Amino acid sequence: MRLWIRGIAALAILLLLPGCYGVRIRVDVPESTRLRTIATPRNIYADDLDFGGLRQAADMSRDYFRRSTQSIGFSLGRDTFSKAQIAASIDAFMRIMEETPSGQVGRRIARECRAYTPMRTPRFTAYYEPVLTASKEKTERFRYPVYAKPDELTLVRLADFFPDDLRHLHGSVDSGKLLPYLTRQQIDGNGRLDGRGLELAWVDDPVALFFLHIQGSGRLRIDDGVMRVNYAASNGLPYTSIGRYMLDNGILRSGSSGAIRTYLSGNPNARDDIMFRNQRYIFFREVELAANEGPIGSLGVPLVAGRSIATDSRYIPPGVLMYIRSKRPITDENGELTGWESFSRFAFSHDSGAAIKGPARADIYWGEGEEAGAQAGYMSQGGKMVVLMCGVSPNRAGTRRAGQSGRAFTRVAWTDVVDGHGATAGAGM
Repeated sequence: MRLWIRGIAALAILLLLPGCYGVRIRVDVPESTRLRTIATPRNIYADDLDFGGLRQAADMSRDYFRRSTQSIGFSLGRDTFSKAQIAASIDAFMRIMEETPSGQVGRRIARECRAYTPMRTPRFTAYYEPVLTASKEKTERFRYPVYAKPDELTLVRLADFFPDDLRHLHGSVDSGKLLPYLTRQQIDGNGRLDGRGLELAWVDDPVALFFLHIQGSGRLRIDDGVMRVNYAASNGLPYTSIGRYMLDNGILRSGSSGAIRTYLSGNPNARDDIMFRNQRYIFFREVELAANEGPIGSLGVPLVAGRSIATDSRYIPPGVLMYIRSKRPITDENGELTGWESFSRFAFSHDSGAAIKGPARADIYWGEGEEAGAQAGYMSQGGKMVVLMCGVSPNRAGTRRAGQSGRAFTRVAWTDVVDGHGATAGAGM
């Protein structure tokens, strides 16, 4: 079922290597948020996905808000919204979509919703849930471990000491001091965790395992069934894009995940040196999920393919409704890129990731398996992105999230947003 709506809007972007780690480790203070408010447009835009997925994704956000103890406000420009207001906004939006004849949806959104677009050019990537062949026992073939979180890996939430500081740190305590944890090379190259019983399973492909770390979740096909593994923790060290490294050093001419995977698999002598440049290491936990459920995102709810996106939660409120427009790759039966097509859809901020930084970054959860992985690997596009608040009035004063300051809203013509032409637009809500 296709939804046709009169839509929303934002500014444009370009991107690099996709990948999402589940819970993002916040270790740097961002610059001030720069968002502007725009009038919700009266143009008609398509939602390319089915309504059932939209309802399911909205329910995931509702579930998150029911369980969340977060009380601090979220700033969008000069406006501040509470957790309760964001939850109410989703309810108001779904009432619009469920109760309103399709020909009148756009008018209601224009009248009842407020749209915020990042001042920066947006960037879109995609991630997926890989499927790997695995064994519960180590063998000559299956000798690359999928590790659970070590007990000594310590998470420090600075908000426990400084309430407005939302940064997180990982490390281990030695002689009363919190020190950086083991690097990827120390773990996989030097075997520093060998023999400790931390192995959830073993896989037969170190490159596939590396990409499992990049994606943050996966399905392990074992003789007696499928084990679902999800992000448990990271070693807290910085994420480094090996795709960027390979491009900068002339190793590759394309930074797609397919090109990276092909090179690493075909050059085992260079493989480890390249992969070890990304010191960040991911530990997993086994989770019980239905086969038709997506992996668990950083909000603790299953992701919905195409509807769930990872964003930087310092800037974009967790669980919030968004509208995105970009181009998606078209691939053939061999996973080769054959073209691009435009898409537009509503989505929800359900996840975060170490490589997803800034108010204009979005990583779309594409689904599970090889086809989703092939398409996600090509996804590196500009587009348009807005945050939607429906049926609620913003607070002009109140607690704002750490690292953010309000900025004056700029009233933007819809033709400026879409075509770059000048015109005048009214204010939403």
